[in-house]
Amino acid sequence: MTKKSRQKRKQKKESMKNEIEALIARANNSSFSHSMAGQRLAGLISGGYDFADTMHNIYLDFGYPPHVKFFHFWNTYRRFGIAKTVIDLPVEFAWSTLPLFSESTNERLINDIKRLDKRVKFWSRIKTLDKRKRLGRYAGMFMRVADDKKPSEPLEGNLGGESALVDMMPLYESQLEVISDDEDPTSPNFGKPILLQYSQAVVGNRNEESRHTFNIHASRIVFAREGDDDGSIYGISELESIYNALMDLQKIAGAGAEGLYKNASQSVVVGIDPTASGKVSPEIMAQLGEQYDDWNRNRSRKAFAAGNASVNPLQSSMVSPKPMFDNSMAIVAAGSKIPSTIIIGMQTGERASTEDSKQFLSTIQSRRINDTTQLIKDHIDWCINWGVLPSNDYGIEWDDLLAMSIQDQLKNASIMTAINKDAFSSGGDAIYTENEIRVAGGSKPLDELETDGEDDIDNDIVDDIPDDAES
Repeated sequence: MTKKSRQKRKQKKESMKNEIEALIARANNSSFSHSMAGQRLAGLISGGYDFADTMHNIYLDFGYPPHVKFFHFWNTYRRFGIAKTVIDLPVEFAWSTLPLFSESTNERLINDIKRLDKRVKFWSRIKTLDKRKRLGRYAGMFMRVADDKKPSEPLEGNLGGESALVDMMPLYESQLEVISDDEDPTSPNFGKPILLQYSQAVVGNRNEESRHTFNIHASRIVFAREGDDDGSIYGISELESIYNALMDLQKIAGAGAEGLYKNASQSVVVGIDPTASGKVSPEIMAQLGEQYDDWNRNRSRKAFAAGNASVNPLQSSMVSPKPMFDNSMAIVAAGSKIPSTIIIGMQTGERASTEDSKQFLSTIQSRRINDTTQLIKDHIDWCINWGVLPSNDYGIEWDDLLAMSIQDQLKNASIMTAINKDAFSSGGDAIYTENEIRVAGGSKPLDELETDGEDDIDNDIVDDIPDDAES
């Protein structure tokens, strides 16, 4: 490392140290809240530029914001289709079918959830929260109940059944600001929020005219976050690791579109023939310029008279943006764990597309089991804990997204049959049994069919026995 680079690195460290000290000093000032200082410190420590390049600040060179917050994620999500797909697609696939309850689940609990779904859209609200938690560090479901108390007051006792739940409001991180949390290290809720401020006039709210702000006690909120690995309410936005690549994609798409537009407009160069008779005065050049400008604005309806001047289109060769676009898309795919062929619908061949689909569905199936199931349980457990739903054991199950279609099953059975035929033709024995082929084709084995048939016969015989004979 050269003396110059060592000095530059030392200056950066000193600058960071000075900023941290300034933040700590400002935090002691009543006009600068501890939460604001905490946010700035968090931005310095993680999520910003890593200073890996000691010679350059590449975030500054490439135009990336030094720190990204919910404001950046929200606007990218709303204005850029690829970012929206990264957030929405896994949720849409995970909720392509509703969850199932295990056979041991109490029927009354299932019926009460059906009534909640009909009245407050239980499943739809949880699905919406599933999207919102992916965009920010966390999201929250405001469980509005009829308990004759202010939202800032804690819940108490049994709410008295599913009719007590008035509404479920999925809220973004920006709409729920933590005001205070549990600072007692001996408390089971240490580090978790106690009181939050709900604001409508913030980023994430769709109604620009709304101005309501009030406090909500944490007992009335079901929190959700992506990457729940430390027990806190804070996760990491799914757009954070790919934000720079998303910016690059927007630059590439915008530059390609603008370049194509300017190239298509065919700007021209006007050359004056030096051998032409007459002197070219500045007045004539100005008139020629005005005539060209007027023609350029209305070229579809006017001709351009150039006289002795030669008019030639200004040619420029455009570089294809595809290699740069593909490179940034690869970064997005790696960070989001969604194949680029799935994100933008591109197909690079049947096998590649099929393999990408299998990988993606496998990821979604895992997300269903490990993440979405827990999100659902958090809501059901909240309802049971406060008496909205009856206290019963239950289990959440999902259908298999990777299960083969009927066509695939029949195709496998056909292949197995062909293999047996080839084995017979060569004088060998069958490779697969009849039952194995039946199972591969989606049918029951023969022994199960025979058992089912015997049961049906026995039941028919019992049904035909007169009541007097049974007694």
